[in-house]
Amino acid sequence: MTGRPIRVLALSPIPEEGAGCRFRIAQFIPYLESAGFEVTLDSLFTPEFFRVVYKSGDYLRKAMTFAALSLKRLEVLREASRFDLILVYREAFPIGPPLIERWLARPGMPPIVYDFDDAVFLPNVSDANRFIVSLKWARKVPDILRLSTSVIAGNDLLAAFARRYNSSVVTIPTCVDTDKFIPRADPGGSHGPLVVGWIGSPTTASYLSLLRAVFRNVQAVAPFELKVSGAASDLAFDGVPVRNVPWSLAGEVSLFNTCDIGVYPLTDDEWSKGKCGFKAIEFMACGVPVVASAVGVNKEIIDDGVNGFLATSADEWELKLRRLLTDAPLRARFAAAGRRTVEERYSLRVNAPRVAAVLDNALAAGRPVPSVENS
Repeated sequence: MTGRPIRVLALSPIPEEGAGCRFRIAQFIPYLESAGFEVTLDSLFTPEFFRVVYKSGDYLRKAMTFAALSLKRLEVLREASRFDLILVYREAFPIGPPLIERWLARPGMPPIVYDFDDAVFLPNVSDANRFIVSLKWARKVPDILRLSTSVIAGNDLLAAFARRYNSSVVTIPTCVDTDKFIPRADPGGSHGPLVVGWIGSPTTASYLSLLRAVFRNVQAVAPFELKVSGAASDLAFDGVPVRNVPWSLAGEVSLFNTCDIGVYPLTDDEWSKGKCGFKAIEFMACGVPVVASAVGVNKEIIDDGVNGFLATSADEWELKLRRLLTDAPLRARFAAAGRRTVEERYSLRVNAPRVAAVLDNALAAGRPVPSVENS
């Protein structure tokens, strides 16, 4: 450590309202400051733009706002050399080739630590913005990995990809502050039908439609209310009472811990395998038993039948949802076991020191030596 704080410029495409920025960068800042770092977080998107960018239409307004925000990002980057480290979450600029990252990696600039928690090396874009798919440039990720001194990957699949281009890779899962994400004071105190919850985002709402028939069939034998939050618009399911609840940062914890059961459906594809299972982690931290698709890292987080349920088919989804809805002691066992899992492996307390260690090591290592591939 030097006599002054280590100055870190953290770059994120999205603001703290986006889970990635909030849980991969912002929540670590208090700990990092106590460990001798001074973190400046710069988000490309404003909260206002983030709220509209994943909604369909209004493309001219989106383009004009994006251009203005890009200019502001360039102004921030002009000051990058005065920092000791640069932490890039996902990408410094969300479209086009890695020109900004190459500029940040030029001689005399601070070391770069790259953090990613999705399979961003695969082409993927929200349904609301299909017109920009050709601009996303997923193939830039290997370049960014080569240009970085160190890499933080959200799961082992992502880490394995990163190690093809960088030897300094650490897996750090997306985690929660278990002093904030806590079970509600009256578990099992619901009146009326139990609440099955899905909390997500406009880009993941399509996964919930996978359970349409499951919900209808389960509802016929074990009535429940479905709570949905985070979709771009209100959702409805035939034969199932649905309560659409607006997502808010202030109410985030209560959205999770006021559910009796959480569901986390995914498709079994390469993009989903790159996900970090974070919604399951949030439910489990809040003492809510989870049924999740047996895809990717979910199979590491959930020990089927011990701290939650995994499902591989519609029949399994129906059976396991029905069991949880009709077995209060089972819900209580899963709630306690899931909470322990998060405290031991996916908590801020456990993982914040690991993030600080990566930053310290990157500062000591300095800029990577360019290779032929980097030039």
